[in-house]
Amino acid sequence: MKYLSCAETAVMVRKALKESFPGIKFSVRSSTYSMGASINVRWTDGPNRAQVEAVAQVFNGSYFDGMQDYKGSLNNMIDGEAVSFGADSVWCERENSDAAVQRAIDQVARIYAANFEARGIAKPSVEAYRRGELYQVALITDGWDSYWNLQAIIARALSKSSDRLAVAKSKTAGKVIFLGNDGYSQVGALQVEAA
Repeated sequence: MKYLSCAETAVMVRKALKESFPGIKFSVRSSTYSMGASINVRWTDGPNRAQVEAVAQVFNGSYFDGMQDYKGSLNNMIDGEAVSFGADSVWCERENSDAAVQRAIDQVARIYAANFEARGIAKPSVEAYRRGELYQVALITDGWDSYWNLQAIIARALSKSSDRLAVAKSKTAGKVIFLGNDGYSQVGALQVEAA
């Protein structure tokens, strides 16, 4: 088995992201600490978090089963050789520019125009969103509701927004074949049916 360090795994993550999202600048930072390691990926605007995670998290080296408080290994193969990735997990977080926040506010104002009008709510500013002032604005229901407050509605619109409909295939990520976990937990277990 080939053991890759967290830094070597981060190089692969960076390469896969560059292949899948040309033109997007990613910050890929590896971190090692007692009993573990992780990679943090950050970027501004562009693809949404789910799209980036679909590429980057191929390189997770472990899983966590909270029911048993157990961290187990994920088994992978590249070019016919068993590989152990050096990062337990790859975390992805997108920053949103003021322009992206404004687009989300405009989208929400269009979709819920009747609600804004019926409740006498003015279209909020980017600054009000950034300061968290919209948590107390009930757009759909009366009273405070964590799902339907204006801050949450705009945040959901932002999280779904993307600059692309499809993600380009990465040769680097495409070489990784997931073989399953260490067999100790049912979390992430590979289910294979006999043909």
